[in-house]
Amino acid sequence: MSSRTKRNPTKIKRILKRRGYKGGKPPKGKVVHHIKPKAKGGKDTLKNIRVIPKDKHKRIHKKRRERGLI
Repeated sequence: MSSRTKRNPTKIKRILKRRGYKGGKPPKGKVVHHIKPKAKGGKDTLKNIRVIPKDKHKRIHKKRRERGLI
């Protein structure tokens, strides 16, 4: 994984805390998702990160793979 696609855990934790997630972690059954993928130039920013259910995250990435976007 290149440095361009690596997540910055400290930044993500800070963003999640700002959004009210206890300990800067998503609740059980949810994950952090980058709206614009890191591999496509997305960043660890408040605007680009959201917390979504794990199953929805899997569906999003499956569709992206099928369309050749990741």
